[in-house]
Amino acid sequence: MASGLAGAIAGPSVLAANGRIRLGIIGPGDRGTQSVREPLACPNTELAGVADIYQAPGRRPRPRTRRQMHCERFVAALDAGKHVYREKTMAFSVEHARRMRAACERAGRRTVQIGHQGCSSGQVWAAVNFLKTGVGKIAAVHAHMYRST
Repeated sequence: MASGLAGAIAGPSVLAANGRIRLGIIGPGDRGTQSVREPLACPNTELAGVADIYQAPGRRPRPRTRRQMHCERFVAALDAGKHVYREKTMAFSVEHARRMRAACERAGRRTVQIGHQGCSSGQVWAAVNFLKTGVGKIAAVHAHMYRST
């Protein structure tokens, strides 16, 4: 993901006058923290700001509140002239998808990237290619995901 994010925003035509890329993140959570950590390891990048509705560890907003915010923040960022990287899910309704598409069309040369970490990670494609080689009958699959959230 970071290579996609960094590649999308790090082109020479995107750099600010001072040659630095400034990143901001809304609703970082665990995945967002990972998404920012990698680009910040690149030269000429800095974290300009973080916004989150979580006020304390363990306090979670209602799921409906978070879903509604995807569209609003996406549109606001593009309307402010920012490039946008959005983790999946992009939109939660057809109306939101239409508003987001209209914002992309108004944005002109702004970069918009939608990340689907599970679908686009190297491990998934490596597993698909491995399975295509013919491994025989698969009797069981175990998967684990460890998160502190």
